[in-house]
Amino acid sequence: MTPFSLIDDVALVTGGAINIGKGIVQSLLEAGARVAIGYRDHAEEAEALAREAGDQAFAVPLNVCSSHSVKDAIRATMTAFARLDLLVNNAGIFSLYPQSDLPTEEWDRIFQVNARGLFLCSKLAIPELSTRGGAIVNIASINGFHPGFGNTAHYDASKGAVVAYTRSLAAELAPKNIRVNAIAPGLVDSEELRDQFQDLAEAVERKTPTQTLTEARDVGNTTVFLASRAARQITGETIIVDGGYLLT
Repeated sequence: MTPFSLIDDVALVTGGAINIGKGIVQSLLEAGARVAIGYRDHAEEAEALAREAGDQAFAVPLNVCSSHSVKDAIRATMTAFARLDLLVNNAGIFSLYPQSDLPTEEWDRIFQVNARGLFLCSKLAIPELSTRGGAIVNIASINGFHPGFGNTAHYDASKGAVVAYTRSLAAELAPKNIRVNAIAPGLVDSEELRDQFQDLAEAVERKTPTQTLTEARDVGNTTVFLASRAARQITGETIIVDGGYLLT
């Protein structure tokens, strides 16, 4: 077993059915983990992903804004696999608004999912993670370090909160042998992005030193590293996965 192996480990991934979440799930499965694929609106995609993995994964309804839903998902994971070693807080939402027009309700909605949901899942998973020691990986964004691409101050603020929460939680949970880290992806390539924001995607590609956008599997592979024994001395960090975009 290599230091990067996750054989026998069990992960719960929020928002695991599509895009970044799907890439994370696929990377974890390839590393040998068993995975509970949390989903809210994409049941068909989650079930299809679970079928491909056989008895190594299952799909579970999970609304990160509901403590009851989070508890049920953790309970289902424990019932299926009898342990929990890794929580990946991936579920998140995004919107574009100039701040002068931003409804207060939209600010609250973004923080409800991106910050409060992450807190709820972490809080409720701690008792199971602390049984053997484990890891939490939070999906932040480069927007938490640098203004986004316009009209995203509310989203940027929520991802900045993820970075700060990661550091504080890591310090608090270290005595429980739980490591907490985050990943800050750059603009992640997808069919939806190309359909809706082709000009933006091309502009970011040109500006990025690697001349490529981040892919979901890039985030997934970094998640595997942070969850593995190879990263046993890494906690409280946020790894930027953006092809060097923030260097420009």
